[in-house]
Amino acid sequence: MSWWVMVFLLAMAGMAYSAWRHHHDTKLGIMRDSMGNPVFPPQSDNAALQREVEQLRERVNVLERIAIEDARPSALANEIESLRDKG
Repeated sequence: MSWWVMVFLLAMAGMAYSAWRHHHDTKLGIMRDSMGNPVFPPQSDNAALQREVEQLRERVNVLERIAIEDARPSALANEIESLRDKG
């Protein structure tokens, strides 16, 4: 193998690694500064996610209460309907 072929193969390997790293970083949401250090963007939607988690916890509590109660089926159906009306 000649010296030029080795240089060419090393350059191609470097470009392939760079493309893979860019794809991997993009998938994870990582940006890089001019020196190549990872920079993580600020989490601006953190409050929205917290609200959604709180709503899901409330729903789980309601479902647990419905599943655990030992009430008559008609009372259970009425409670489910009242919860649907609230939502």
